[in-house]
Amino acid sequence: MLQHLADGRVDLMLGRGNTGPVYPWFGKDIRDGIELAIENYHLLHRLWREDVVDWEGKFRTPLQGFTATPRPLDGVPPFVWHGSIRSPEIAEQAAYYGDGFFANHIFWPTEHFVRLVGFYRQRFAHYGHGAPEQAIVGLGGQVFMRKNSQDAVREFRPYFDNAPVYGHGPSLEDFTAQTPLTVGSPQEVIDKTLTFREHFGDYQRQLFLMDHAGLPLKTVLEQLDLLGDVVPVLRRELDALRPASVPDGPTHEALVAAAVAEGATAGTGDPAAAEAVPAGGSPAEGGPELGAGRR
Repeated sequence: MLQHLADGRVDLMLGRGNTGPVYPWFGKDIRDGIELAIENYHLLHRLWREDVVDWEGKFRTPLQGFTATPRPLDGVPPFVWHGSIRSPEIAEQAAYYGDGFFANHIFWPTEHFVRLVGFYRQRFAHYGHGAPEQAIVGLGGQVFMRKNSQDAVREFRPYFDNAPVYGHGPSLEDFTAQTPLTVGSPQEVIDKTLTFREHFGDYQRQLFLMDHAGLPLKTVLEQLDLLGDVVPVLRRELDALRPASVPDGPTHEALVAAAVAEGATAGTGDPAAAEAVPAGGSPAEGGPELGAGRR
């Protein structure tokens, strides 16, 4: 429904969730988190692409002759990102379907996410969706800005030192050195963000966490105003650096055009009939190789 209301300007980002107390709200167990993510998305993938679905899985009641409504806009579902902090199984799931992989890239050192994104790129190519550098990658980041970098550090430090997630741990200086957190001027945010591609290759989406560490609403709104000066520069610079062989970020119009082209090649002309899941079953049926432990 949201896809129709927004005229296609919708991506869906999925995360399995790593907060234990939330799972019982829905009668689930966090120890089943990976299996739930795999099975639930396999069902959603089918519901978007098949007019009538019969389904039986492990975690929900069966479906018989079920049709999800409304149908995807122009016969093309929203683009899906699979987000993860630490689970290679989620990177595998994204690669299997040819979907985007969004690396949290906030709370852990960059080296960890380099491994996770590299694994996704390798598996994306393994499933025949394109070269590793053509995989669709998104990255997180977090910033605190003031026009003067010294003012930014002085104002943000008390929030950092007492933040629920990283407070009373590493120093602000150590944390900014080891993670994407940038505390400084807008230009410093631009400069550091432009270094991400040196670690991850060219990528398609950059998200920033702005409402963090207990910042008051007034301060968050001021941060958003400053971000408005940063984003156009980053978009221009990253677009200029991206080789022609690396795809742009997905849009509804581009997905429709690609689906029509694939449908024409297949002789159907039907976007809904153009997309196929790789051979070897679904993730829920043991298709991709999900034996790796979390890292």
